[in-house]
Amino acid sequence: MLAGLVLPWSVNAVDFREEVRPILNKKCFKCHSGPRAKAGLRMDSDDEFAKRIGGEDPVIIPGDAVGSLLAVKAGLPRTDTETMPPPADRQRGAEGMTELELNIVKKWISLGAKLEAGQPDAPATETDTPGTMPAEVQTWTNSAGVSLQAFFVALNGTNVTLRKEDGSQFDYALENLTPESQALARKLASGQ
Repeated sequence: MLAGLVLPWSVNAVDFREEVRPILNKKCFKCHSGPRAKAGLRMDSDDEFAKRIGGEDPVIIPGDAVGSLLAVKAGLPRTDTETMPPPADRQRGAEGMTELELNIVKKWISLGAKLEAGQPDAPATETDTPGTMPAEVQTWTNSAGVSLQAFFVALNGTNVTLRKEDGSQFDYALENLTPESQALARKLASGQ
């Protein structure tokens, strides 16, 4: 753990089931549910939604609300053609997120975008690859000061691969981490 770091989720955690899920149900499900979900983004199934959190084609980058497509598009001006829902859908009655709703979603993303259900817990003592240190939860902080707890998986050139406690795995640009978190990634990658 980084010295002097105050973990924001220890006091102000956002509960996915109680706070975020109702917003998504009300504002996003009309277009993003079922097998014909727009852009292949299904929010009606935790397992399907989790596939777009981190990974190769993320809509949400855990710990990075500013870079997460969901927060970006929901926060665009209502007249922007890229906003969600699009202006044409708004004319047919679809509602965008309110500022309060968007702030809740952004906070959830900043705190790691954790889904409680449908995700296996990662064992705290597993070893990811032969010769590496046993995995344990680490605190990672990005250059914007947002912290996330996750397991270290690998350091691949300019990206660090992390796994959240819910089992989802994602890559994060090393340069976007604080110097302390960058040093931690290098230390864990070298097995020291």
